Amino acid sequence: MPHLEENWFIGCMSGTSMDGVDIAAIRTDGQKILEFGPTASKSFTPDEIEILHMARGKWPGEKGVNQAARIVEETHLALLMETSPEAIVGFHGQTLAHDPENRKTYQAGDGQYLAENLGKTVVWDFRQQDMLNGGEGAPLAPFYHFALAKYLGMTEPCAFINIGGITNISFVDPQKGEPVDNGALIAFDIGPGNSLIDKYCNMKRNLPFDRDGYFAFMGKADNDLIRKFLEHEQLGLEGPKSFDIHDFYFLLNQVEQLKFEDGVTTLAECTIQAISTVLERTRFKPKHVVLCGGGTKNSYIVARLKEILSMEIHTAEEWGLDSQYLEAQAFGFLAARVLSNLPTSAPGTTGCEYPTVGGRISQPCKTKT
Repeated sequence: MPHLEENWFIGCMSGTSMDGVDIAAIRTDGQKILEFGPTASKSFTPDEIEILHMARGKWPGEKGVNQAARIVEETHLALLMETSPEAIVGFHGQTLAHDPENRKTYQAGDGQYLAENLGKTVVWDFRQQDMLNGGEGAPLAPFYHFALAKYLGMTEPCAFINIGGITNISFVDPQKGEPVDNGALIAFDIGPGNSLIDKYCNMKRNLPFDRDGYFAFMGKADNDLIRKFLEHEQLGLEGPKSFDIHDFYFLLNQVEQLKFEDGVTTLAECTIQAISTVLERTRFKPKHVVLCGGGTKNSYIVARLKEILSMEIHTAEEWGLDSQYLEAQAFGFLAARVLSNLPTSAPGTTGCEYPTVGGRISQPCKTKT
């Protein structure tokens, strides 16, 4: 990446798909998006992916966690070595375990280690303070979605739906001045996103994912299974709520008896119907819906959502954005907010008791908490 001017941040994200790391430069004051910069990605090797998957659901001190954390750190370090020394890093890490009921979350990767080796400021550990203040620790992208709505010139109520490993939604009222204003933001996790489809494809065909929804288009959904899935007590409810992908692993057992293509279609429809259910039941009626995350690469999911939903549905790309890097950009944006002592979550986004400034700030040789 080239040398960058003042107010440039490098956001880093490794999502629940555990396939690699995305980084993205963004120029921001933590309130407005001023400019988008270069992006880059680095995939984990097959052996690294296996180690990360073995560590999923584990906490620090358990077998395999240190090895997984080192993979996360070294992969980020390799990418970030190429970035501008002036840019401050927003480092999310790799979520291995998330337990909001017990106010626990763990993102593998040490921001202080990165700060020491990069010789630059790193903002990290974004979720813990929110959970200590009574929040779910997720989702954290909504404050960035609020800024995006302003940047795109939206004036009517809108929603950003991020279809990642887990699907989450941000309802945004762009008429509000600040993301912490009453009614400005309502956000929560919806249900499964891509992770179950990815895991099923890997288990059955040794494929990383259903490319472009190829198998989903070929299969036939099991409507009885989908109907039972939609009876999940948390689905369709407004937040605050957050999910871990383990909350939906039961679906993998239920599609086991289906033909492969039918299993893929059924899992895709579970994602689609969970989104539809929330939009049907919620009191928020967005004029525009922006789809982002890896799910936008699945043509079946995008086509079905456009078919069954009554509001205007567009992908982030149709708005001139890049779905792959939105989450990385979000953590660059949140890093700017942390450095300015601005909240990164609010009661309407995570259920925390009051607007909360998350994150730790690490610098070479010293850490500020």
